[in-house]
Amino acid sequence: MPTSHTVLISGSLRVGSTSDRTALWCAEQLQERGATTRTFTGGEIDFPFYRPGLSGTHPGLRDFLDELGRADGIVLVSPTYHGTVSGLLKNALDYVNDLDGPRPFLDGRTVGCVAVGAGTQGTASTLATLRTISHALRAWPTPLGVVVPHAGSLLPGDPPGGQGERLLAMLGQVLTLSPVPAAV
Repeated sequence: MPTSHTVLISGSLRVGSTSDRTALWCAEQLQERGATTRTFTGGEIDFPFYRPGLSGTHPGLRDFLDELGRADGIVLVSPTYHGTVSGLLKNALDYVNDLDGPRPFLDGRTVGCVAVGAGTQGTASTLATLRTISHALRAWPTPLGVVVPHAGSLLPGDPPGGQGERLLAMLGQVLTLSPVPAAV
């Protein structure tokens, strides 16, 4: 049976941020379940503001879009900025308009959504926005989304925000609900 490939994207530019640590923790969990992964931290998606056609001239963008194009599943991890997703993540996702291949946008892919923040109100709003963006890109958000509140109190190596069980359940949905890769 073909292996599932999942792309994880963190929307924070702060090195070692809770968003980055959450994305990397999720990638490890997916690899333990046999998936291949590619994680993009915030520094890797610090692209110029979206303009149609720019992706062909920027090597980091081409890699990003190539990975998304071959992804079976995607995990979006955004810090909560004023009750919504980071501009960094939103800008990177705008480039999905330039995604080449047989499936437009993120058509048919499963997306796990994680919102990270200092409390529950903003993270709940951010989670809803991540789900809305996923739908707009023709993707299928998993039934379970995860908020990681009180992010500032996490220690390195801890399951993100004590949400390990919920994140594992969401990752299971990403793997289970993602389309089976076509045999070549």
